[in-house]
Amino acid sequence: MDPVTWALERVPDAGTPELVKHRPWSTVWRIPTPAGPVWLKHCPERTRHEVRLLGAMARWAVPHVLEPLAVDEDLGTVLLPDGGPTLREAPGPSWAAVLAGYAQTQRATEAHVDELVALGVPDLRPALLPAAFERLARRWAPDVLPLLGRLADEAAELSELGPAPTIQHDDLHDGNVFARDGRVFDWGDACVAHPLTSLLIGWDGSAGPLAAYLARWPTVPRRAVDLGVRLGIVTRTDSWDRALAGWADPPEQFRDAPAQWLRRLLDERVGPGLDAFG
Repeated sequence: MDPVTWALERVPDAGTPELVKHRPWSTVWRIPTPAGPVWLKHCPERTRHEVRLLGAMARWAVPHVLEPLAVDEDLGTVLLPDGGPTLREAPGPSWAAVLAGYAQTQRATEAHVDELVALGVPDLRPALLPAAFERLARRWAPDVLPLLGRLADEAAELSELGPAPTIQHDDLHDGNVFARDGRVFDWGDACVAHPLTSLLIGWDGSAGPLAAYLARWPTVPRRAVDLGVRLGIVTRTDSWDRALAGWADPPEQFRDAPAQWLRRLLDERVGPGLDAFG
C-alpha cells in the first residue's frame, strides 16, 4: 500500500493531500480535514528507525513529544496531529523551558536504550564514538585523523562523568519545537548518545537555559558539558553522513557539511550553538 492511501484510510473526511517536503530521508504531506490539518510522514527503509522511535515513545508515554495518530512501522509511515506554529514562527515558551522539557524526554528514555538500539536508532554512545569518528574522518576529512587518540580519551572521560546515554535529538533548534507547548518534533536525526551532546546545537551558551536543562542531572560537572558539546560534533557529522548517503545531488552548501563539522574539532574554542548549515 502506498503511504497516502494508508493515511486516507485513517483520516475521516480528508481533503486532497498536499506534498510539502520531499528529501531522500523522508517525505511529508499535509492533509486537510474539517477539524484541521494532519501530517503524514513516510521514511524509506534506511531511515525507518524514526517511525519506530515515534511509535515507541508513544508506547512509553515519553513527555514533551508529539504523539502520533497512527503508525505503520512496516510501511514506514506515521500520521501526526498538527502541532501549530514553531518557535521560529511564533512566540512561545522560553528556551530554558524547552530545554527543561527536553531533559525530561531524555530522562524518560534512559531505561529504554537497548530497545532504542534494537529499533535501529543509530548507536553513538561514548564507547562507540572513536570508531565512528575514524570512519567519518577517513571518508570526509582525513586531516583530522590525528585527533583520534585525544577523542577516544575524551569519550571515555565523558562516559565516566555521566549521565547515562539516552535519546539525543541532534537537531534541537527553534524550527523543531512547537510554540504552543514546547514539544520537540522531527526526530529524523536522532541517535542514542550521551545526552549532553545535544547541547552542541540546542544550547546558545547562556547560563539560564543550561541551568534549566541540567536541573534533571544536578550532579553533572561543567567538564561534562564541555566534552558533550565537543563530542556532539561527531554525532552531528554522523547525521549529515547518513543524510548525504541517499542524496544523489545535494545542494552545494550541504555537500561538504560532514567535513566542515569534523574540522571544527581542530578549533580549541569550539562551543555550543553552532550553525546547523540550515
